[in-house]
Amino acid sequence: MLNVDADHPVMSSHRFEDALPIREFFAWQGKRNYEGLWWSSTTKRHTGFESLLERQYLLTADHDQGVVGIASQPLALLWPKVTLDSNGRRLRNHVPDFFARLSNGDGRLVDVRRPDKAEAHQFMLTRELCDEIGWEYELFTGLDEQIAKTLTWLGGYRMDRYAPSQVLSEFLLDAFCPTTSLRVGIARAMRSSGLAREIVQAGAFHLIFSGSLVVDLTEPLSMDSEVDVSMEGR
Repeated sequence: MLNVDADHPVMSSHRFEDALPIREFFAWQGKRNYEGLWWSSTTKRHTGFESLLERQYLLTADHDQGVVGIASQPLALLWPKVTLDSNGRRLRNHVPDFFARLSNGDGRLVDVRRPDKAEAHQFMLTRELCDEIGWEYELFTGLDEQIAKTLTWLGGYRMDRYAPSQVLSEFLLDAFCPTTSLRVGIARAMRSSGLAREIVQAGAFHLIFSGSLVVDLTEPLSMDSEVDVSMEGR
């Protein structure tokens, strides 16, 4: 638990991305929330979620190359019971939905809510606290419909079994530099590697999801989609 009176620099150095959830996820017959476990390609372990929107966030976190660790509800923010905000309202305790560790070592607290629930007073307080600690804060309200469709489909290739070998990765990166269509790039990599289409194509989709290859997620994905190599992949 993170007490807001604690030494913030010390607290911010803890490895919250490896922590277990601070509370259990309870399920019962007829419950409206959709709960489950998401296998994270970032952490190589399961992470719990309590709604389909939270599951969508975990999908985006796996796609985000800047996220290197993720944990579900690993901490609680506790304000002293007598503390009031500027409007005289008593501050409430809060359990953020996720903690993400970023590639630069910083932390990020994430709350997941529907857009019509995104202006809650509690989230502003959490953002202010993150500013004091030196963490980022994200209020995730969902993806654009087309981005969600494309990323969800690509997410099926996030598993390690679809990851191309180092040699095939190099062939694929070369095949899409300069930018070309998915169809042409896969054909180039097939000729270079001598591997079957199924293997090369799965490897390409894995690299697109993981961010080494880039497509316009706002457009439907097809074999005519333009694919480029990301800056990290160059």
